[in-house]
Parts: sequence; C-alpha cells; structure tokens
Amino acid sequence: MSFFTDPTPYFDEWREKGPALVEAPDGRQTWMISRYDDVVQALDHPGLSSAIIPGGMLNHTDPPEHTRLRKPIARAFSTRRMEALRPRIEQITNDLLDAWESEDEVDVIATFAYLLPITVICELLGVPERDRDELRRLTAELLTPETMVVAYGEFAAYVQHLLDTKEPGDDVITELRDEPNLVQTLVLLITAGHETTVQLIGNGLLALLRDPVMRQRLAGDPLLVPDAVEELLRYDPPLAEGVSRTATTDVVIGGVTIPRSAQVTVSLGAANRDPSRFPDPDVLRLGRDPHVTFGHGVHYCLGARLARIEGEIALGTLLRRFPELVLAAEPEWRESFIRGLATFRVRPKP
Repeated sequence: MSFFTDPTPYFDEWREKGPALVEAPDGRQTWMISRYDDVVQALDHPGLSSAIIPGGMLNHTDPPEHTRLRKPIARAFSTRRMEALRPRIEQITNDLLDAWESEDEVDVIATFAYLLPITVICELLGVPERDRDELRRLTAELLTPETMVVAYGEFAAYVQHLLDTKEPGDDVITELRDEPNLVQTLVLLITAGHETTVQLIGNGLLALLRDPVMRQRLAGDPLLVPDAVEELLRYDPPLAEGVSRTATTDVVIGGVTIPRSAQVTVSLGAANRDPSRFPDPDVLRLGRDPHVTFGHGVHYCLGARLARIEGEIALGTLLRRFPELVLAAEPEWRESFIRGLATFRVRPKP
C-alpha cells in the first residue's frame, strides 16, 4: 500500500527500528526519527539545523536569525488578532456552505476546504481577491517535486510585484512591509497559511465520516469540537512524513548517534501514532496528551491558533448544517509531502 494512501504501516516500521537510516517514500535516504520522545528531542535539538535550503525563509533558518525574523510575524499573528477573526471566518464558512444546500453532490476540497483558508489568509495578509486562483495554482505546483523550483520563482516574483504595487491597508503585509526577507516570508505565510488547513478540514472530516460514533457525539455536544480538532490533528496530520533537518554535528537521539552532515527526517505523523504516548493510537479518542502536529520548540507553528480556529468553525458548522452528510465516492489521496485528498466527494443530504 502506498504511503500516500495509508502511512500507518510505514510509521509502525519506522518506530520499530528507532532512529535509523531508511528509504523515505520518495526514495531519499534519510535518518528517520519517529518515536514521540525522540521527535520532541529532535525538534528542539541545536545540532539539527533547519537551514536545509538557502534563501532565508523563516522555516529554514536557525537562531539567532530565526528569532529575529520570527518576532514581528509572531506579533502580526497574535492570539488576540486570530480570535478577532472568528466572526469573519464563520461568515465565510456559512457563505460557502450555502452553495451546498441546492447540490446533490459536492467535492469537499474544491468547494469548501480549499476556499475557506485561502480566503482567510488572503484577507488577513491583504492579497487581492482576483489573485486567489493564481495562488492556488502556484501553491499546488510548489508542493509538487517536479514543478516546485519553477513555481517558487513565479511565486516570489508575484509577491515582489504585490509589494511594489499594493496600497497600504489594515493588513499583515502592510504591517511587515519593512521587515527583512519579506518575499520569502510571504511565500511561506501564503502557502503554509492555507494549505495545511485545507488538509486539516479534509482529513478531519473524512475521519469523522468513518467514525459515526465520534461524529454523533460531536453533533450532540458542539462544545467537544475544539477537543476533537486536537485529536484529528494528531490522527491524520498534514505533515505526516515530517520535517527535514541536517545534522551539524554528531547528534545522539534515542541512544543512536546520527553522524554529522546526515540528512534527517523528523516524523510528526509517526510520533502522533506512538502507542507509548497514545494508547490505541489508530482510534479517535478525545482528551489525549498534546500532539506534535504543529512542531515543538523554537519552530512551533506560528499559524497554529488560526488553523485551530478555522478547523473548529469549519467542522463544527458542517456537522450542524449537514448532520446526514455521507460519502458519495471513495476519496483519492494526492501524492505530495503534505498529506491530503485530491478529491473528496460527498452528498450533503440523503
């Protein structure tokens, strides 16, 4: 079975080996770190560098440069600012789902899971509505190995043009306009700011459709939805394979020495299914320990609060408005390092 269809057997094999040199799903040789405690240690280890790609993008820098770049973005994505977006996110969600009322069958990804987060992040940043279809194309190509290099150049050129022509406004781009590495930062914010949330909504809804007991429980008690979002983030995270690092010195993780200059993958998905941390990890269960879907340490995801809010509103509203939602066809998984569905067709009403 393909990793993209079901990564669970790969997770089990990686954890069984412990930190070890393996062949990744894309054929790369990499040191795979996959047990929960080892992953937490690795994510905050100073000997494992995130600077695997030159160019100064926030997620590919280390302290002190990372600290300097992160501070103004963290202010722009403050918890207070994210919470203030709730009414607007609720409005966008309901507007999109209004279109489902007259449809016999819809694709969750194309008609909802993609449109909600791209609308939110573009409004937050100050990206014109007319550019959103182009951003969708560039993001898809940026996440495909065969096209990512060309797509990054096009994306960076678009962002630079936006900076050169955009009128100041009450938005994050205006707020960050004078910050260094802004082109790279905006590429990251636009892609990460919506792409992973698309998969949170899609993967999460699919998991609920396949677990009618959990779905019925949430429908009966909407106050449980935030806890359910945490469990869905653990259960099927967008960065299933994980994040890449380079060893800048010999590094000992889990009693194993990873040699200097080694390429390392820290598997968030495998850690989230570690039975030593999460009993019965392949079962949805509320009230678990914290997951590592948003990372850990200095690189903890800046957009975590926004993703949670969008996930809570999207899934909670779907359960409320379409309590009898059913699968119309077996969904198709895409082949990408961000785990998610290519198509996900449902019938809103029986």
